[in-house]
Amino acid sequence: MKIGDRIQVCACKADGSVYRSWHTTIETMDANSIVTVSPLGSEMYDRKRGNIRIGHTMRSHYWFDKFYNLIELFDAQGNLSQIYINIASPPYPEEGGLCFKDYELDVFRYPPNPAKLLDEDEFAEAVITYQYTKEFQEKMYSVANEALELANGWNTKPAPDFRGEHAK
Repeated sequence: MKIGDRIQVCACKADGSVYRSWHTTIETMDANSIVTVSPLGSEMYDRKRGNIRIGHTMRSHYWFDKFYNLIELFDAQGNLSQIYINIASPPYPEEGGLCFKDYELDVFRYPPNPAKLLDEDEFAEAVITYQYTKEFQEKMYSVANEALELANGWNTKPAPDFRGEHAK
């Protein structure tokens, strides 16, 4: 994988089953992370809703040593409208793309408002379904607290520019 490559990202449940996937372009990468961008209207597959078009330009940040990933969502004018953080496994390579296991907890922020922790009900269901240990649950809540701080202090770069062959 290299900057400018188009890859597939798969969001998986804790058991590894894919529930959402999309194609995206690598904007930047280094030994610690990869950042991808997707234009407004890109197609996304959702297991429950089928193929859908995303309503925002999307920049996703994946860190290889963090149990979360951060998604910046920009409106049609290029303004940051949302920050969304999945509490999830670090990304791992899969058939030329990236996958991550979503652990259900999410952090959501509509700037300038403060970030909020979401989907604790889904996490509670996942605890039972996937038999998360007490230690794992505590770790995920600790990660969620770190993600709340990250979302509240996040500095966004300008929205991706898709006028060329790939995002710039």
